[in-house]
Amino acid sequence: MRINNALISTTLLILSAINLIMVNSCGYTLQGRAKLPSNIKSVSVSIFKNNSSIVSAEMIFTNALIKELMRSSNVKVITDNKMADAVIYGTITSISFDALARTSDDVVYKRGINAMLNIEMKSRTGDIIFSVNKFTESQSYDVTHHNSIDETVIKSTLERVAYRLARRVVSQMIDNF
Repeated sequence: MRINNALISTTLLILSAINLIMVNSCGYTLQGRAKLPSNIKSVSVSIFKNNSSIVSAEMIFTNALIKELMRSSNVKVITDNKMADAVIYGTITSISFDALARTSDDVVYKRGINAMLNIEMKSRTGDIIFSVNKFTESQSYDVTHHNSIDETVIKSTLERVAYRLARRVVSQMIDNF
């Protein structure tokens, strides 16, 4: 079966636009800047521990959480753990890929990415302020069978998963206080 490259490019562009619309139109939005406890004015986010086999996933998830904290909370995000009122630690416990749909010839054309995290926020004294385990998020993507395109699609899908997890984590942190 031979596929036209222009058709693949057009299809990917359309699917990317649909995904972007769906991601931006679903879920919830925090109004204003939400507040953590009044004694927490600054936080530091340690680079996540990566127990998955995905190279650099720790940076994708760490950066997503930092961006979300800066976007939607009242705390200042700083880089020095010793100077912060609280430090957030994350562990990517797993990232898995599932075949979601196959052709009649048993060729996978849709996959899903599933990520699971553990998050903990500790005070300067080491007390646990917030903790959540087995926090999960999933996202599907279309398989193109072109390695360079698939790698790009996988990375952007993983970034969407990280962004949604970060939004949910920050929202849950704020809801707990």
